[in-house]
Amino acid sequence: MTDVPDQQLVWQTTATTIGFSYIFLLNELLAIAALHMAICRPEEEAVWHTRATELQSLALKGFNSMEQQIDESNCVVVLLFSGLVGIHFLGDRSRIRALASGSEYLDHLVSCVSLTRSVRSLVLEHHTAFLLQSSIRPLLMIRHPTPPYTGVPDECRQLTVMITESDLGPSSIEAYEAAIDRLFWLFDLTETSKPHNTPRSVFAWPVQLNDGYMALLYQRRPEALIIVAYYGVILHFYRNAWCIGDSGASLIRAIDTQLGSYWSRWLQWPMSMIDSSRTVLD
Repeated sequence: MTDVPDQQLVWQTTATTIGFSYIFLLNELLAIAALHMAICRPEEEAVWHTRATELQSLALKGFNSMEQQIDESNCVVVLLFSGLVGIHFLGDRSRIRALASGSEYLDHLVSCVSLTRSVRSLVLEHHTAFLLQSSIRPLLMIRHPTPPYTGVPDECRQLTVMITESDLGPSSIEAYEAAIDRLFWLFDLTETSKPHNTPRSVFAWPVQLNDGYMALLYQRRPEALIIVAYYGVILHFYRNAWCIGDSGASLIRAIDTQLGSYWSRWLQWPMSMIDSSRTVLD
């Protein structure tokens, strides 16, 4: 989950302790463990995937039955649970292999983005101050780069050119510019010179997306998908993390297939960043 000692302690000890009071959280922790076992023991993959799915179903049922009013009494468990479910959806290789096409894979990834983003509306917008004083404070303690983002690859900055050259209305331009700014922020936050073994801050971008951009993404607008493809490069930097694997490469290829040659100019860099190995969709 993380290579930061304080954050490891949260997941290994604090989350488990909280899970005994909120069984849906404990079931999702066990589901993640089962998903990990499916990767560690490929000869038993089907068994562990089945168990992971069963446990997640129980977890989601329990979570949905909880009172929907989020306050200081339950915001910690909601934040932990939402993060785990996002990791589960992204890391479930069995579910991804069952998808018949690149379009279905995009649907799956958009669902992951939407689920992760829901954390902001459920918890972070109203309870950040409380969370920063809580037992899971280490999970929120990340560096916050400020413009100009010096860690952004030059090739990534062509996204701003794409928006300028496209025939877009003011609201779409505003939504895209905000999403690109947060993507540049994440590139600056990520050490792109090396792959990573844990997901660390990879979900920090979806959490910050606004309603305008999400509406464009749901519509499968080409510019929105291309921005996601550049996020796929971030995922690819985290490919050594067991719960991410080749998700970034699969995402980029699915978007390239979906958009076709007209938009290939803007996908040259993401495509060049992924290797020629087969992905879970191949």
